[in-house]
Amino acid sequence: MALNELIQREQDERVRALTHTPTFLVVAGSLPGLFVATSLTNGFAIGVVSAVSIVAMAILARPLRAITGRFTYIPVTLMVSAAIAVLLGFAVRVIDPVVNEALGIYVPLAAVNALAMAFVASDGFAASPAPKSSVVTALLAAVCTVATLSFVGLVNGMFTTGEIFGLTMGELAASPIAIFGKPAGSLLVLALVAVFVQSIEHAVAISRADAEGGER
Repeated sequence: MALNELIQREQDERVRALTHTPTFLVVAGSLPGLFVATSLTNGFAIGVVSAVSIVAMAILARPLRAITGRFTYIPVTLMVSAAIAVLLGFAVRVIDPVVNEALGIYVPLAAVNALAMAFVASDGFAASPAPKSSVVTALLAAVCTVATLSFVGLVNGMFTTGEIFGLTMGELAASPIAIFGKPAGSLLVLALVAVFVQSIEHAVAISRADAEGGER
């Protein structure tokens, strides 16, 4: 029994070490909008929608838990998250109907991200580099989501239509790469972003360890 508890504790620590990192925030925040990030404009738009949803629900998580009961917290939180996503959908439709048409069902799908953030924020979830504040962690996740989805959209647009910041490169437009602009291509770009972020984390950890070793 004691051995099982030790194994369980070790597994919990490994999961905690994985999820309390910027890399996890980048991946988790970007996944719901990944499919529709086919251009820089679409990627930025769905990134902003996801980011606003994440921050809004992180802020509302504690107040909602305070005013709801044990059995009403989940349905009330789901309703609030869906309402925020719907309002954001109206905002996108007013600002740019063409982009709203391109995003389609993925605007309300941002409610999934927001709902997850509400649950983790209400439990006090906080990740590096803000290990003491769930709201700052949500802000970090929001920024990472916008940047990642915009980059994914930029790469997809560049290799499918040859368009970069409104300019069209004839060579890229004439020979598009089939994998980009599809879920597989978006996942590939997201994986590269995750590896880049993780390499920065690793470099920071090594630098911190060297600094601590020098002080001793």
